[in-house]
Amino acid sequence: LALLKMALVICIPMVLLIGTYDLKTVVTVSVVQFALFFVDFWFQLARWIDSTILDALYGSGFGWNRPHANFDPLIGLDNAFGDMLLNFVMAAMFVVLPGFWVAALAWAGVRAGNVAQMMATSTDGAKSAGSKAVNKVV
Repeated sequence: LALLKMALVICIPMVLLIGTYDLKTVVTVSVVQFALFFVDFWFQLARWIDSTILDALYGSGFGWNRPHANFDPLIGLDNAFGDMLLNFVMAAMFVVLPGFWVAALAWAGVRAGNVAQMMATSTDGAKSAGSKAVNKVV
């Protein structure tokens, strides 16, 4: 993640230069940079949930208060399905959630960039009409 942040910071001047310092490009890069720097929060949240779930399931020591150590007289200690579901949930927390966050904010950045560009170009008609009026007067 640190390498991605570094690459983004290094590429910002080149992206802005290629984008001709357009307002749309600046807003999009800003939102993408915010999304990338905020991904650390999602990783820390997933790590905290992972350790909390593991502590709740496995606990410490031996005793009746460990829900994962339920002993079934017919099957024994069969917790393979629960372990598999826990692995899927944790994989989704570490992979899908940050990916969804970055994709959602990248989309929002592109939309915000389009809105900013429209606001910047919305005065073109008034600007051209004003210049025509000044040219007629002068």
